[in-house]
Order: sequence, then structure tokens, then C-alpha cells
Amino acid sequence: MPAVASLSSPAPAAAARRRRFSPAASASLRRVASGGGSSWRSERRLMSELERTVTAGAAERIIRGYVGTKSERAALAALSRLLMDSDPLAIPFYEAVTQARWFKWSSIHAAAVAALLEVNGSIGESRSLISDSISQHLQSTDEVALFYCDLMAAFSSRGLKDRAVDFYTELRSMPLSGRKAYTAMIKSLCLMGLASEAEEALREMVSLGYQPDAFQFGLVAKCYGKSGSLVEMERVIASMSDTGIRLGTGAANIVLSCYSSCRDHSKMLVWLKKMRKLRVAPTTKAYNFVLNSCPTLVLVIQELGPSLPLSTARLVKKLKSVSKLAAEAELVQELLASSSVLDKAMEWSETEVKLNLHGFSTIAAYVLMLQWVDVIKGRTLPLEVSVVCGIGKHSDVRGEPKVRGLAQEVLSQMGSPLRLSTRNKGRLVAKRDRVKQWLASLPVPEEGTDQSLDATHQKPFVLRLFRELGQFFSNLV
Repeated sequence: MPAVASLSSPAPAAAARRRRFSPAASASLRRVASGGGSSWRSERRLMSELERTVTAGAAERIIRGYVGTKSERAALAALSRLLMDSDPLAIPFYEAVTQARWFKWSSIHAAAVAALLEVNGSIGESRSLISDSISQHLQSTDEVALFYCDLMAAFSSRGLKDRAVDFYTELRSMPLSGRKAYTAMIKSLCLMGLASEAEEALREMVSLGYQPDAFQFGLVAKCYGKSGSLVEMERVIASMSDTGIRLGTGAANIVLSCYSSCRDHSKMLVWLKKMRKLRVAPTTKAYNFVLNSCPTLVLVIQELGPSLPLSTARLVKKLKSVSKLAAEAELVQELLASSSVLDKAMEWSETEVKLNLHGFSTIAAYVLMLQWVDVIKGRTLPLEVSVVCGIGKHSDVRGEPKVRGLAQEVLSQMGSPLRLSTRNKGRLVAKRDRVKQWLASLPVPEEGTDQSLDATHQKPFVLRLFRELGQFFSNLV
């Protein structure tokens, strides 16, 4: 087993010892840390116990007891959480994990621990862990190359850019083969902000016949966009078609994410209109990053005061009157004109209509709820209406359910009867009759504030008439 240093000094306070690093670099760890159910609850208890420890010995006893009694999934989720927070307690925790009977070496965990050791001044232990990992767990050049890519990401995300470049130099001195190695290298270079090097690797990948997909082009383009090199970003976007990548849902939404990363609202608007003409629907991720890039909308959500718009029409009207960006209100209108994201988030059955807010940011959840209310106003409701918003398992600060808090506040201001379920703390629920009374009491949207962009988005009169007659006869029956 590789040698890993233990803590020999008293455990510092959590606030002082935790240094959160780049969210992009922690994506792989986040996936491992997103265990649910009892593993999540036991992890919270573990973190609470570690918060109260005074000595390193007490912390290590708690860690050994946890790893020895919990499942592999629970232990790895807790380790990933500590590594995401750059908590020094991740080092003795990793040592305990390596001694478990179910231990399997992980490139991501080993790279993150090596980076954390170096951040804490244990340079010798860090380099020993890296060399032992290579000699004991990696059999091929491709495996070593992938490990170097993880080391580049882990070290650069913790501010050790020089060491990350050293790993890149080592990587380039090796004979690379296979699509997987190039894909990992491009991702790590983009995390380091080395756009030109990432594009060079992309070209090399194409020349060797390893067909990249839209995701790799999107990473390089977004890296250019974040650095302010918009001309290069658009050049990379345009080069996608040269390699035979069709403008499907994935490619279109990746391009949209590139423009959102550099806050180019006019280009995002043009691209959304192009997607609508080609009948390419935006995804949940696109919905998130487009709305998150709207500064006026972000300020509206942060205030949550009495002036908060409680309908899509009022939201668009406020953006038009307040926003300094001409394209911001029209951008929100364009998203509201498409129901693809809402259709996927909304589940209808004979007994319940449910809006699922999992995967949405607080800003996107707010806009989606307003859009949802507009839709259910004109539908025949089943016995129960609910909004599922979770309990914060996937929040940046785990256990702080920001989406749930926002949903409660917005629905409360709207006078909604939906309340927190006694059986599920991540679900707001109400019976049909009370919801119908509430929806009937909502004010009629003002003329001229319809969220649709043009007449093509409005339902024809005959369709609206049949819908209203159907609702009338359904209520009568």
C-alpha cells in the first residue's frame, strides 16, 4: 500500500481547514460523493462528529470506526466529500480506506490526495504516493497517461499550476495511444486554462483518426471564451462541422454553453432562435447556464422581496424595464417560448401532477415554477399537486436545500396552498381542490405582457376554446 501521512497535530476548526476548490475540477468527485439515502445521513453524522473533535487521535479513531463499519459506497462518498472541501482529514481517511478489505485503487482519489498532501506541505509523502501508485497499480502507458491527467486537474484546481504543468510535460514525453487518453488530456488542459495547448491536442486527436465529439470541441471553445478570446472560440465552434459533427441536441447545447460562459447574450439569443428553427430543444443544463448568465435575473432572485415578479409576464416586463442588457429579457422570453424543459420536469398521472426541480439552479427553478403555474392553470388537475425540490444533497454546501427554500418562498408569496410534506422533507404538496381555488384567485396577466415572442408561439383560438370547454365539462362531471 502507498504510504500516506496521518495528522499529527490537533484537528483545526472546520472553517479554517476547508478550502473549496474549482467546482469544474471536482465534478468526478461530486459524482462519487452524491450517494443518497442512509449513506448520506451517516455521512452527515460523521462530519458533525469530526467538527467536534479536538485532537488528531480522536479524529482518526472516528474515521477508522466509520470506514470499518460502513459500506464501500458510504466510505467513498465521505472521502470524496472531504477531498472536495480540501479538508486535511481526507488524508487519514484515505489511509483508512486503503486498509479496508474492499479497497480498489482509484486514480481520481489518489491524485486528489497527492495534491492535498502537497498543499499541506507534505511534499515527500505526495511524491511517494504518486510513484507508488504508478509502480503498484498501473500496468500500461495509457493508464499512466490517464493518471497524469487526473494529477493535472487535481493540482491545478488547488492552485499548484507549476506542478500541474510538470505533469503535462511528463505526459507529452510519453507515446499516447487511444481516444480516451486524448479526451482526458483535453479536459485537464481546459481546467488549467491552457486553451491553445488543448486545441493542439484536439487537432492531434483528429489527425490520428480518433474522432472527437462535440463535448471536446465545447471544452476548448469554452476555455477560449472564459479567457476573452471570442474570435478563437467561434473558430473552434465553426470547425465542428468540418469534422462531420451534426448540429444535434448535444452539439447545439454545448455551443450555447460556450456563449453563456462569456456572457454574450446577443449570441445566445441568435443561437436559441436558430435551435428553435431547427427544432432542437434546449436541455436542462442549457436552461441552467443561460438563465444563470442573466445578471438582472440573478439580482431579482437574490432580493426575494415584495417586488419579486410572480408570473412569467411580470418577470419579462421587469427585465425589459430594469435590465441594462437589451437581449436579456428577449433571451428569457425565448426560453419561455419552448416547453421542452418543463415537459421533462413535469410528470402527470391519474393521481398526481409533479414538478421535479432536481438538477435546476435556484434561478432556473424560479423561472420554471412560474412557467409551470402558467401551464397548470389551463389543465384538468389530478387528485394531488406537488413540487419535488430535494433536501440539498447536491447543493454546493451539502445539506443546505437552496432550491427548497426558494420554492417555499416563491409559492408562499403567490399564496399557494402547497406545504412541506410530513413524510418527505424535499417535497411540497397540496390537494387538487385547494390548488384549483388558488389558481382561480391568481390575477389575469396584463395585456401586452405575454411571454411569447410572436404569434407562432400562441395557441390558436380554436384549440384554446376546445381546451376550455373540455375543462368545463370535466368539472361539471
